[in-house]
Amino acid sequence: MTMSLISAANWPIVGQICWVLGKVMNFIYTMLDSILATDTGLVGWSIIIYTILVYTCMLPMTINQQRTTKMQAVINPEVQAIQKKYKNKKDQASMLKQQEEIQQVYDKYGTSMMGGCLPLLIQMPFLFALYPVIYNIQEYVPHITNEANKFLTIPNMTITPSAMISAVRNGENFGFPSAVIIITAILLPVLSGATQYISVRLSQNISGSSQQMDNQMAGTMKTMNVTMPLFSVFMVFSLPTGIGVYWVVSAVVRCVQQIVINKYLSKMSVEDLIEKNKEKAARKREKRGEREEKINEMAQMNTKSIKSSANRSTSSLSEKEKEERIARASQNIKEGSLAAKANMVKKFNENK
Repeated sequence: MTMSLISAANWPIVGQICWVLGKVMNFIYTMLDSILATDTGLVGWSIIIYTILVYTCMLPMTINQQRTTKMQAVINPEVQAIQKKYKNKKDQASMLKQQEEIQQVYDKYGTSMMGGCLPLLIQMPFLFALYPVIYNIQEYVPHITNEANKFLTIPNMTITPSAMISAVRNGENFGFPSAVIIITAILLPVLSGATQYISVRLSQNISGSSQQMDNQMAGTMKTMNVTMPLFSVFMVFSLPTGIGVYWVVSAVVRCVQQIVINKYLSKMSVEDLIEKNKEKAARKREKRGEREEKINEMAQMNTKSIKSSANRSTSSLSEKEKEERIARASQNIKEGSLAAKANMVKKFNENK
């Protein structure tokens, strides 16, 4: 999974975002290089500033997504009641009726079934684009020096914690005591797992609704609380320390943001949130109605103009021109055709 994220620089859209974020990283590094008197630690500080900046830019989308999550905690019990009502009904009519009733619930609260997915879909390309810039930072910041790759007690941001421990065992000297290198190699993955766990727990508190979840969903969330931090520990231990620093800093930033978001949303009652959603949905319906009316007006105008132009072209012909056209059409009638027979009947009636 992580290797596919690292190769995301070759993906459509994500690759373009990587290019932009790479320019941001290069700007941060260049700025720090001109400000600080030493190259030591430039890569680490650049990663920290870069992570804070990107997650701050994504904060409005995060707030919107968390607001939808809070609303979803109110909607879920009603949706689950409808699903339970149609649990054993699999015919098409019942399924359509169930979908209609669920849609009515979302309409009542002024939101949509896809409301919680859209912010995540917008954020995903940016999140995917973060990894290649950190992992292949040398490609985006070409003038990095060896001294710049040192950060605090990390001797090199391009090697993995496991490689650090192996190097110490083989007697390699990184300029720090062996115990410091081993502690650093162990502490970085542990910090990553701990901060990831706190971040997940804080994000779940916004719904405040372990009681409103069904047993299956609650079990899934508990499993994620354990597996995600453990996965983080494993990946940070086996990836370059630059990725580890990014994971720790990003989790800390998310924790701080989540605390602020939780306080902000706790002051907002569900009733106020519903009212705002209804007003927003009404504005959207009004805009859609205006667009539909304009399209209908344009369609009617086009139809009228076509008819009027056809009438004008027909009325502009003189009687003589009309007779000439009819005569030319009569000459082109094939013998034995239905039109020829109709012409014969017409002449017979005229002679009569």
